[in-house]
Amino acid sequence: MPPKDRLRVAMIGCGGLPNGTLLPALMLVEDLLLVATCDLREEAAQKTADRFRAERSYTDHRKMLDQEKLDGVLVAAPPAIHERIGIEALERGLHVFTEKPPSMTREGARRFRDAARGKTLKVLMGTVQRHCPVNQMAREILHRPEFGQPILYQARYLCPGPGMRMDWGLKRESDDDMFRFFFLDHIIHHLDLARFFMGEIAAVTAMRTRAPGEVYAASILYRFASGVAGSQSIAFRSPVFENRSLIAGTGPAWVETHNWSKLAYSLPNLPVGQGGYSDGRILSWDGGISYQNGVSRPGYREELTAWAAAIRNNTECGANLEDGYREMQIIDAIIQSVREGREVPIPED
Repeated sequence: MPPKDRLRVAMIGCGGLPNGTLLPALMLVEDLLLVATCDLREEAAQKTADRFRAERSYTDHRKMLDQEKLDGVLVAAPPAIHERIGIEALERGLHVFTEKPPSMTREGARRFRDAARGKTLKVLMGTVQRHCPVNQMAREILHRPEFGQPILYQARYLCPGPGMRMDWGLKRESDDDMFRFFFLDHIIHHLDLARFFMGEIAAVTAMRTRAPGEVYAASILYRFASGVAGSQSIAFRSPVFENRSLIAGTGPAWVETHNWSKLAYSLPNLPVGQGGYSDGRILSWDGGISYQNGVSRPGYREELTAWAAAIRNNTECGANLEDGYREMQIIDAIIQSVREGREVPIPED
């Protein structure tokens, strides 16, 4: 696509995520043209502009917004300023891609959401897992007649860590802050994915492991608005990532996704496993972890493509700020449930 026909965007924040994942993915999205970068560190902004062929770099985002002719901005600076910069961009009539979380607090997420209400501007929040092809495939399977009605959701997330980011405004020595950081940086993806697959979460019950040292592990029970029960186990301190979601249906059937790229699907009448062996009737698919010309994980190219398509076609995009606010509500409810030892309903807004 000729540059003059592409959506002109700028990146605010030039740290590891933009350089390692977001901007390599953006280079593969034909509809988007990076024209400027911004970071408080002049060298970082300039190096990122040079690497990804942006025309200019800035250390002041307001100066950049004043001087550049833009269609949208990507905000991947520390999350304490996602809300403020995102609202400033909306007030200037710009579309926004914001990394998660939308704010450090539920109240801030509400303000960000409310700033976008009533506008035709498109805001996409970077909870990337719903955009992974494997999870898009799983959701399509859930809606097949042969799958039946979902009756159970089960998820597991284990990761290395802890890995507190020091520019988030949280205290590394605070157990409460570290536990909340786990949700804001990691588990928000899974709350979004659970809602993507199963619909709204009506209530949560959570229990946290108590052990010496830095241990951040919990089990969460979900009560979905549909009446389906669900659960999730989460923990830092794994040597590798382990990321699974499984949904069972009345088919009888089940579908499971694993680590961003693998899918398994079972149904009584699948034409496989008929040789009398123990492999059973299971279809498997593996998309690979680095399948996109060097982009490190599936989903990043797809989420930016979805944002561009929503801008072009004036269609809805997800996860949006309504999703982000809802997931911040759920995070607060999980932490409250751990503290009080009871089921906590998610308030309607």
